[in-house]
Amino acid sequence: MKIIAEDKAYQGILNLILSKRFHPGDRLIENELAEELGLSRTPIRNALKRLAALGLLDSRSNKGCYVPRLDPQDMFEIFESRKLIESYAAGEAAMKVSDEDIQYLENILEREKQIYTEGNIQAYTEINNEFHCSISTLARNRYIERFFKQAFWRSELYIFFFDRFYWSNEETEKLLRDPSKSSSCHQHREIVTAIVTGDRTKAEQTMSDHISATYSNITIHNPVHRIRG
Repeated sequence: MKIIAEDKAYQGILNLILSKRFHPGDRLIENELAEELGLSRTPIRNALKRLAALGLLDSRSNKGCYVPRLDPQDMFEIFESRKLIESYAAGEAAMKVSDEDIQYLENILEREKQIYTEGNIQAYTEINNEFHCSISTLARNRYIERFFKQAFWRSELYIFFFDRFYWSNEETEKLLRDPSKSSSCHQHREIVTAIVTGDRTKAEQTMSDHISATYSNITIHNPVHRIRG
C-alpha cells in the first residue's frame, strides 16, 4: 500500500509540473502537495526524493525541493548527454534485441499512433517516456539505464516548458490526431527498424538525429534569452 501511495504521489507531482502548475524556481511544499493530491506527507516526501534523484527537481538542504531554474547552457549540455547515452543504448539494443523485445517495441509504436488519434497529451507524454526508457533497458547495462534516467528527466523540464507541443490545448489539437504528420512517430519508427534489423550504426545515428531534432525544435521556437529560470 505504501508503494502504491508513493507511486501515486510521484505521478501526481509529475502531472502538476507537466500542467505548469509550478514554474522554474518554484518551491514544492509537502503539505500543500499532500492536500492537493489527497495523500499523507510521507509518500509525498518520498516521491520528491525520487524526483530529485532523477534530476527533475533540485533538493536544497533544509529548504525542500524546487523546480530547477533553466538556462541555455544547461539545456545544451543535457541534450548532448542524452545523445551520447541514448545513441549508445540504441546501438547496444540492436545487438541484443530478442523476438519478445521486438514485439514489445512494435506494440509501443502502435499504441503511440492510437494515442495520437485520441489527442491525449498526457497519454502521449507517457508513451514517449516508455519508448525511450525501453530502449535504455534493452541495452542491458544498469549504469547506462541509470545515467539515461537522470539525463532524460532533466531534459523533460525543457520540453515541458518550452516545446510548442505543450503550449496550449489548441496547439495540441493541431499537432495531435494525425500520426502520419508526426515527425516524432516517424523517427521512433526509424529507430525501431534499425534496432530490429540489427544495424548498430543506423540505430545510433537515428537516435542521435531524433534527440537533435527535439533540441532544435525547442531552440527554434524559443530564442535563447527566453530560456531562463
